[in-house]
Amino acid sequence: MLENYLFDTKAAIQIPVFPLQEMPTIKNFFKNMITGTYADEFAENHIRNLSARNSIGAFVPSAGTGFALRRDVLESFSDSNVFPVGSLTEDFKLSLQLKEKGFDLYYPLESLVRLNYQGEEKREFIATRSMFPKTYKAAVRQKTRWIYGITMQSFRMRDVISSKNLNFLSKYSLYRDYKSKISNLLVLPGYLIFAYFIFSLVFNLPIMFIKYSTSWYLMLFLTFLMIQRQILRFFAVKTVYGVKSALIATVIPPVLPLRLVVGNVINFHATVNAWKMKLFKNKKKRNKKSKSSTKPKWSKTDHEFLDKSILIRFKRTLGDDLIKKELISVADLSKALKISKQNKLRLGETIVKLGLIDEYEIIKSIAVVNRREFIDIPLGGFPHRNKEKYDLKLLDSLGVFPLFETDYVLVLCTTINSDIDKIMAAFDKTVGIVYCTNDVYNSCINGEAGNYDVERNLYILEKLIHQGLINPKQGVIGLRHTKAGQDVTSVLKDMGLLYNID
Repeated sequence: MLENYLFDTKAAIQIPVFPLQEMPTIKNFFKNMITGTYADEFAENHIRNLSARNSIGAFVPSAGTGFALRRDVLESFSDSNVFPVGSLTEDFKLSLQLKEKGFDLYYPLESLVRLNYQGEEKREFIATRSMFPKTYKAAVRQKTRWIYGITMQSFRMRDVISSKNLNFLSKYSLYRDYKSKISNLLVLPGYLIFAYFIFSLVFNLPIMFIKYSTSWYLMLFLTFLMIQRQILRFFAVKTVYGVKSALIATVIPPVLPLRLVVGNVINFHATVNAWKMKLFKNKKKRNKKSKSSTKPKWSKTDHEFLDKSILIRFKRTLGDDLIKKELISVADLSKALKISKQNKLRLGETIVKLGLIDEYEIIKSIAVVNRREFIDIPLGGFPHRNKEKYDLKLLDSLGVFPLFETDYVLVLCTTINSDIDKIMAAFDKTVGIVYCTNDVYNSCINGEAGNYDVERNLYILEKLIHQGLINPKQGVIGLRHTKAGQDVTSVLKDMGLLYNID
């Protein structure tokens, strides 16, 4: 949705990527060490670095996931070869090609206020979230591919410097990316020197830097920069994951946080592997027929997926949709949630009873978040032509009535107060759910005479669905837009949902 909105003015979009992690505690501190390093690094890069690049018009790299291109940008690649073949980081290289072609990659760091699964007000980012490797070996393998692909394969620094299509700030940002293949190797020796320096302040060790010498002041200055970096990381992690995660990431233990050190060790190891790939592994044994070098092998990252019980916490809720539409305040929504829990009522039902929002608006939002349809037209009496074939007591106990039925699908209409799971389990065929207001439901259950136009159109829809010309969802959409006296077939044709029928 965010991409569709931005594509009016933006050619390419990269939304933030924030790794998912288990709620950090002292008990799982070591268990989640590797995934924690990903969370820390992505929080820092996607909160500070990419935002800064985007603000100053510098080169913004694609992260692959969460990346979107406008159609006309795709069509600008005449050979249809959008993603560079043979690249280990084709996403990064593509974004650089886009920059050189004059297409800026836009990075939107946007957040929304929502009530989380516990009913607490929280601001969350519009971002891609997924699980990252949790073993040392997998992390090194993945980062080896990243470092090799970005710093040793995607571009040459001399080409960047001489490029007329890149501004100075883009060249500088690419230099920062490029130098990581060197700076990652210097971090580990730097830690050893810093540790020796700290111990020399406490123990009687041979002096490494004479007090008040240039080297001594330089060490103090670098120490200051290291602490400043930890403070900046603290605020970045806090912004995305909260105070607890920020403390574990940057404070335990003080001065040299373990998770920061482990992350740098992984980067060191991955950089060494990347240099091995460049200097040794990719050289093919020369023979009379070939003097070329082999292409580096693409190493696929093994992904893990969260259980549905955890993912449900991130699912878009009724409250999210109502807040987005500015139909309810956070305070009123929080109040309604508390009342719902106390009285064991559904949230939508509570909001309607409190008079906060009209029932019809609640139905539309519930349909959106559950990816279902709704109807808002008068149906008169019992809509289906074969009323006698249904168990009316069963329908009444479930709070439903049938719209149309085929050999494999039964589409039922119900209110927002019904038990959907119970409805699904009561029938031996696929059940489609359509929401309606209580007034529409009551008129259908209690009405004496049916609506002939509705019955005729429902019969037509049954035939079209049975013939495979439309699906049940399209049938409901067509029915909702069919006015009194209209034929649903013509409406479906006008909407472009029905083809190849006389």
